Amino acid sequence: MVETIDTGAHRHVGAAFTAVNSDAIRVHRERCAKVRNRNVDCLKCAAACTSGCISLKDGELVIDAAKCVGCGTCATACPTCALESLNPTDAELKAACVAAACAVAPTPAEVEAGLAPAEPPREVVVACSQAQAALGDMLAPGSCASVVCAGRVDESLLAGLAAEDIGRVTVLCGLCDRCEQRHGRATAELVAETTRLVLDAWDCAMEVVVTDVPPSSVLREGTAAHDALEARDAYFAEERACPPVRREVEAPESSVAERQGHGPCPTPLVDISMATSSSDGSTASGSSSSVDGESDALHLDSVGQGPCPCRPDEEDLTAADKTAASVSLSSPEAEAADATVGPGMRFFWNSGHSRKVAAHSMHVMKDGTLPHFLPDRRERLLDALAQLGEPAPPKLECRLWGAVVIDAMKCESCRMCATFCPTGAIAKFDNPDGTLGVTHTPADCVKCGSCQDICPADAITLLDAVPTSWLVNGESHRYDMTPRAVQLTDNPHQILETFRLSFNGDIFER
Repeated sequence: MVETIDTGAHRHVGAAFTAVNSDAIRVHRERCAKVRNRNVDCLKCAAACTSGCISLKDGELVIDAAKCVGCGTCATACPTCALESLNPTDAELKAACVAAACAVAPTPAEVEAGLAPAEPPREVVVACSQAQAALGDMLAPGSCASVVCAGRVDESLLAGLAAEDIGRVTVLCGLCDRCEQRHGRATAELVAETTRLVLDAWDCAMEVVVTDVPPSSVLREGTAAHDALEARDAYFAEERACPPVRREVEAPESSVAERQGHGPCPTPLVDISMATSSSDGSTASGSSSSVDGESDALHLDSVGQGPCPCRPDEEDLTAADKTAASVSLSSPEAEAADATVGPGMRFFWNSGHSRKVAAHSMHVMKDGTLPHFLPDRRERLLDALAQLGEPAPPKLECRLWGAVVIDAMKCESCRMCATFCPTGAIAKFDNPDGTLGVTHTPADCVKCGSCQDICPADAITLLDAVPTSWLVNGESHRYDMTPRAVQLTDNPHQILETFRLSFNGDIFER
């Protein structure tokens, strides 16, 4: 099912993202900056996606879950970890890297010059699936960690390996210009460059290399380097692509079929691409056609994990259901046509297909802000850097952190920046003496740009260069704000509150 959503309709962006959920990718839409506030510009996942599963076309977000290959590149690009890679998980990938670590053999020149180190550094090779397929039996068993695409590797993994005294990490790609997942190479290069900047600041000498040339350490004994290159070139003589992921479907606690008396829904392992209608209206190969040539509606579970082969009978559909089936997911009519099917659940309709998702709602916390979440990757990154010691340069400029500066002359004290900050890097404070404002903790900033994008007064600047002492010490900076009187309208409540501010609260009502 292909969904096209106006990027300004954040409610539907969150609903559509759940279709990407699978055994390879987990979606936490409450963390997505775009879902939290539609004015946020972040669509880094669409820019990084290697398969066209998430894309931006003519200003609209297009999500086609059938194209997802589970590479995890989108999760690497996502600053808030709203997309989480499970194929493998971060913990599994690091464990595989540590298990595959081996000593780097000295070069002949080092041996001849007597410069071979007494304790050679250890190397880790992370190979993409296409590079492994190209080399086949030429790879020594257990010599490298495996990922679908090189874009899966992120900075927290590399910093963690540096803390494990790894001397070199080689990210091995295939011939990316001959692979449909070629965009993953750009993400891998970006991560490598960012890691070099961070490790240089901490005076760590670990090398990070992205290459399509297999290092000798991963080849079977007796395999010549030129033979490996010939095998790689022969494999990529034709364009390659990673296969779409297969999604294992979990039945919801109370499925549509059970409510209609058809019994529980089965939970087969289904290839989503086989259950998607083609552009000419016919079903794709391997999918079953319904009566009269109509495609079966795809009912998904509460987290969007794949199709369930049950469909409500035509006579069981309510008038609202039938109306909803004819409207677009992001159309104004969709709001009125949503059919509630259970606590916190709704059907969102698009082109006659239905998908059940959790209703878009995030409970506001006591301080009036949306829930915050500091990504585990950020915590692991800071922990690894703490193990490496103290940073040398006074400032660090990279994609991972930003420093917020608020212009007091422009600020309207609305504190929307704190309300929508995904990680809590910007937080509200309200003191008993009446002072209020926000604090900013740069170490928790993931540089999503939410604060800058949503500020109604354009009072926020997000600096790229961050003092390293702020990151190491977790320093917070306080911005005191002045309560601003609301503009007078015909709203009695606003008028009363304005007078309260003007007369220092000494207003008595009768």
